Amino acid sequence: MSKWEMVQLGDVCSGKSSNIAQKDLKNNNGQYPIFGASGFIKNVDFFVHDCNYISIVKDGAGVGRATLHPANSSVIGTMQAIIPKSTVLPKYLYYAITKMDLARYFTGATIPHIYFKDYQKETLPLPPLHTQ
Repeated sequence: MSKWEMVQLGDVCSGKSSNIAQKDLKNNNGQYPIFGASGFIKNVDFFVHDCNYISIVKDGAGVGRATLHPANSSVIGTMQAIIPKSTVLPKYLYYAITKMDLARYFTGATIPHIYFKDYQKETLPLPPLHTQ
């Protein structure tokens, strides 16, 4: 058993949906990276997230896969951004999420989906920041 407090995922981060469509990025160029389910798409002239964060593929191929992204970047609508609170480091949160069994939260027969509202109750040990 862990010597650290067990917390729910939703206690240490928040889920943010994206409404950015990849098709709308064709003529948008800039310095800020935007990511999709298969990784880096291109650089655009805006960003949504100003801190390091995790994203989860929320529907389609690769559903439930987590990736770590840098500050001043964005994700398209097939992704859900997971924004860490001050009590957890982004890299630790990413590691913890990759160890969770998110497959049990998949819904949908033809196109699988996963929603933060369902998996936010997953638990993880929360060591002090200097240990994370």
